[in-house]
Amino acid sequence: MVDHPRLLVVDDDEAILHGCRRIFSRQGYEVETIDNARAGLSLATSDDYAAILLDIEMPTMSGVEFLGQLRGRKPDLPVIFITGYPSVSSAALAVRLGASDYITKPFTPEEITQALQQSLGNRALNGKKRSPAGPSGAAQAGPWAAASGGPRFLDESWFQSGNDGTVRVGVMLGKPVDSAIEAIRLPRIGEAVYRGLPLAGLTVQGRQRILPSPVSGVVVEVNSAPERSPSMLWEDPFGRGWLASIHPTRLEEDTDYCKPRPLRLANADEASGAAQAEALTLLGCRAEVISRWAPTPALPDDEPCVLLVDAASFGPRGPELVAWVNDDEPSTRVVVIAPATSPHEAAYRQRKIFYYAVEPFADKEIIEVLNAAFRPRRVPSARARQSKTASDSLGIISTTNRNGKKVSLLAARGLMSRKEGVGRRVSEQLTGRLFPMKTMPGKEVISQASLLAAASACDRLLVLVVKEMGRLSGSLACKRGEFFSLPAETARKVTALLVQPAIPGGGLNSLDDRTTAALAEHILAEITTT
Repeated sequence: MVDHPRLLVVDDDEAILHGCRRIFSRQGYEVETIDNARAGLSLATSDDYAAILLDIEMPTMSGVEFLGQLRGRKPDLPVIFITGYPSVSSAALAVRLGASDYITKPFTPEEITQALQQSLGNRALNGKKRSPAGPSGAAQAGPWAAASGGPRFLDESWFQSGNDGTVRVGVMLGKPVDSAIEAIRLPRIGEAVYRGLPLAGLTVQGRQRILPSPVSGVVVEVNSAPERSPSMLWEDPFGRGWLASIHPTRLEEDTDYCKPRPLRLANADEASGAAQAEALTLLGCRAEVISRWAPTPALPDDEPCVLLVDAASFGPRGPELVAWVNDDEPSTRVVVIAPATSPHEAAYRQRKIFYYAVEPFADKEIIEVLNAAFRPRRVPSARARQSKTASDSLGIISTTNRNGKKVSLLAARGLMSRKEGVGRRVSEQLTGRLFPMKTMPGKEVISQASLLAAASACDRLLVLVVKEMGRLSGSLACKRGEFFSLPAETARKVTALLVQPAIPGGGLNSLDDRTTAALAEHILAEITTT
């Protein structure tokens, strides 16, 4: 039976109570909420909780008084202050009173999850005591078991939910050579990762390959085994080859975005079909075996329809049957699995097929084929042909979001452009979703005066900053209030979106298209939903 550690959230703001309940209950915690500080203190002193999340300003009793009385009864219970007025003095007060951490409103799910994880320390993973860190800083936890449902994929990356509220994440790599992978860079425990942005990196022949995270959340455990033996990534990806364990923060969105891999396997030989289906299941697929060719129900429109055809089992009839599929289900991606000496290769290639694979199960090429077959058809953002000018630079993008708040995105000149990259994608998406939008050209640097002016004209200000953080290129970190030296009332409006550049001193234009698109989506979500 899985233990569910208890959290107590004490705040007179119902939105905060609801948000904490939603975030942490999905991570496997039992969350109790209360809007009365005195009643909350009674619960905190009489019951057992893993941690307390406490508003610092409440009408019946302040958080300071609450903590002072609590410390007399429970001196070691982690308490996280929640405050609407971030400042250096707030941090000093929190430390002086024995608070584990403090977090400012409004906060993201990743920020509050990081604060809780850091406060719990060695008990971070669902209240279970963790042994000392292993190689590469990986904390060792108890046995992990998958919950019902198979893995879901974002391109080559996958995640699988566990019965303890965490998810395991990893990648599916095809036809690699042990010596080709020179290094694997794993995330660090406590880091926030975001769907589509970097999770890990491979160094292959001197070049870095970014592996995107399939979910957003906070890393609670890393698996150092693939660093020592990279072959685990393709020999046993869902067993020994997983990369990290994550406390998810937006699992419903990620589950909708990431897809399972259902496919149909046409094989007239029952024994061969069963063996292939078993191999595909081990690769995270749900295989429906078709031994007799007949019309079958189409898969949902939002999932790529993939059909694997075993050429040897159908002989000369195979190409004719593929032609029938082309006519009846033209959107199906047909992959032909053939022996090395098949006499029907030319006939298959005359049909509409996605891939012709020669004995792909023997050398793991099937992984590469599946990654390509299930990858969504993406339409790249068009790039303007005109040359860049100073007027192309976007310095401010402003809109009124769905909650009626005026939100602005501020960036120094060169980080956002009207014609390409993050600036183009964000502005196009706002226009496409019918949000009102105003833009202004960028300035060379963001000064204190420009920050104050921009913040005074909106309810919330996002500031896009390129910063060397020692992470993989395209990695994102959100810093509220305290990143800039601003008056408390202004600081609570401001969020810095820090992005790791691809090269020291570089901007955002050197990021690959996939990372750029994911970064723009996260910025857009910050603008439109907060």
